[in-house]
Formats: sequence, C-alpha cells, structure tokens
Amino acid sequence: MRPRPVFFAFLLLLAGCSVQRPEEFDRLLKEDPHFAQMISARDQARQEIQALKKDLLAKKKAMDAEIERLRGEYDAYARTQNQKVAKYEAYLSAARSVLRREVDTAEAQLEAKRTELKGYRETLDQVKKMSRGAKGIKITPDEKERWEDRSLLLSEKIRPLEDDIRQLQADIQLKKKKIAYLG
Repeated sequence: MRPRPVFFAFLLLLAGCSVQRPEEFDRLLKEDPHFAQMISARDQARQEIQALKKDLLAKKKAMDAEIERLRGEYDAYARTQNQKVAKYEAYLSAARSVLRREVDTAEAQLEAKRTELKGYRETLDQVKKMSRGAKGIKITPDEKERWEDRSLLLSEKIRPLEDDIRQLQADIQLKKKKIAYLG
C-alpha cells in the first residue's frame, strides 16, 4: 500500500506548480517591477541550479565509472602480484623444507657417529687397560704388542670419526643459519 502516499504527494506537488498563477501574484508583478525582476532572477537561478545539479550528477557518474575502472584495474593487478608473492613464498618454503630435511638427516648421522665414537672409545679404554696389564693378569710382550696394535688401529678409526662429527656439527649449524635467513 506504499504507492498511494507517494502518488498523493506527487499530486500535491503538481497542484503547487500549476501554470495558472493566482490573481494576487499577477497583481504584484504589475504593481512592483522590482518584484518581477526578483521572480525572473529566481527562475533563472532555478535553471542554473538545475544545470549545475545535472552537471554535478554527470561528473559523479563519470567519476564513479572511473573509480570502478580503477578498482577493477587494481584488483587485477593485486591478483597478479599476490600470485607472484605466493609463488615466491612457496619457493622459500620449499627451500626451508629441503634444508630442514638435510638438518634432520645430518643430525641422525651425527647421532650415529657419536654412538660409533663412544663404542670405539670404550673399546680403546679396554684395550689400553689390557695392554698395560690388568690386575692379576700377566701378558707376554707379543700380546702386549698386539694390544698396542689394536689400540693404534682404534685410534686411527677415532680421528676421522671425530673429524666427521665436527664437520657434521658445522654443516648443521650452517644449515640452521640458512633456514633462519630464509625465515
């Protein structure tokens, strides 16, 4: 039922804007030429106002269209840039993952080498005890020489193992720094 009030308001508006002027208005125009100029100026001002509003509306529509065009252009540009960002982030993430796997592998190797080194050192300690002669055990010079040879052989196995451990530790530290820099 909303159209009825709008319709009545429109009818009232039309009634106020009739072409037929009241007699009093015509009389005022005849009696006061200055009033006639004021009415003429009013009518001209209304026409100018309408022209200005029309121009403003046209300008607004043009600006709105330009804004929409720019917004579309920006959205397309943003999509492209975001795709590039995602591509670079994926690359960096993959590089970090590779380095993390390498660190995990190196840490597992390091642990295995430490375990191996610990075993060699324990064996070397036992061999040295045997070559010195344990309490209550007498060893011959030949046996002593064999124990010393074993001790030397174990020492030769320990040195490269210690070098490998140091190298693995350095590699792990370096890779962790690389991961941090890629962070």
